[in-house]
Amino acid sequence: MGLMEWNPFRELDRDMSLFFERSPWRGFGGGTLPRVNIYQTDKDVVLKAEIPGVAKEDLNIYVDDTLVRLSGQIRRDHEFKDENIFRSERYYGSFSRSVPLPAEVNPEEAKAQYRDGILSITLPKAQPERIRGRRIDIQ
Repeated sequence: MGLMEWNPFRELDRDMSLFFERSPWRGFGGGTLPRVNIYQTDKDVVLKAEIPGVAKEDLNIYVDDTLVRLSGQIRRDHEFKDENIFRSERYYGSFSRSVPLPAEVNPEEAKAQYRDGILSITLPKAQPERIRGRRIDIQ
């Protein structure tokens, strides 16, 4: 494992994200959309997001070296006109979520797949820059 430069803003961003995910108000708004799992291997960071009912064309993914931003549009598949709605729990409209990553990644090599309502993003970890140095002789 390589060394990474400590960035206090990355930790603050991660802490704020966790704070709002654990918020007591979460249940009133239906939760954070989309829900994600993130894990890492020796070479990659992998993000899996539940985004059912969204067309691939309605999803947007932005990646930088420490963050993934997911956004999109959930469209109504049926307009209610004369029906009496008994219950309506599904969310419709736009969504956006930014998720801090546990390691720096190389955004140019990121790959995404969307299948059966699950968005999978594989983000290769950035290679730590090698410290370049040389021996200097004393004259």
